[in-house]
Amino acid sequence: MNIIKKNGRIEEFKISKVRQSILSASEEVTEPLSDAELKLIEKEVNNILSKLNRTETSSYEVFGICLNALNELGFKAVCKSYLQGSISF
Repeated sequence: MNIIKKNGRIEEFKISKVRQSILSASEEVTEPLSDAELKLIEKEVNNILSKLNRTETSSYEVFGICLNALNELGFKAVCKSYLQGSISF
């Protein structure tokens, strides 16, 4: 799957980038996620993206999917940190 970045560039989607962003957000709130928790979040994000059944998505859509996954899986503090990290740029 390709991802359309904020600047319009198209790149191959890499779940590792999502993982790193979420890990950074968890460290910001001193709630580091375990490898198992990160894998669970990755799996949820990938499942949702697969259900879209498309070849492209936007970085905004992936961001929203990540927020939803974090919230649904009970990582509310990490979700808030992830959101705040995106609006502080």
